[in-house]
Amino acid sequence: MAKAEGEERASSIASGWTVHADPVETTSDPDPADRPAEIADGPADPVDLTDPAGDSAGQRGLPAPTEQLSNAALVLLGVFGGLYLLYAWIWLSWAQFYAGQNALVAESSGSLGAVLQQVVFWAAPLAPILWFFSALVLCRRAGMRRLALWIVIGAVVLLPLPIFSGGGA
Repeated sequence: MAKAEGEERASSIASGWTVHADPVETTSDPDPADRPAEIADGPADPVDLTDPAGDSAGQRGLPAPTEQLSNAALVLLGVFGGLYLLYAWIWLSWAQFYAGQNALVAESSGSLGAVLQQVVFWAAPLAPILWFFSALVLCRRAGMRRLALWIVIGAVVLLPLPIFSGGGA
């Protein structure tokens, strides 16, 4: 409801509260040198409020609103994160077991072979953790389907196969 010039507002307020009159606009223009540049010259970027896509927020330097994950997605990320931690723990136990078992083999393969074999044994426990975090970082803007795809691929690829071999630790 538009208010006519000089018309008072009709409203009821709680006791103790006061209503102040609308400020009176002055017609005298102060010195333009005293005003900031964006007020004197107008806004630097005119805002198009009719923009249906909302792309003007990114052009003005404002952060774009981020899409939040659903509760189901957060639970699934937690389950797969726990699975990847379990994978890392299993690979660590197997790396400790095989490092002791293969010490004689590593001595006969020379110093370079021994170093490379130990690197492979001790890099295996880091692979599930690195896969999970790299999938989160690299698929951040790609969407939930792509993130779920890469996490499931990692769960299959990084499956600790020594569990199925039967012997060991």
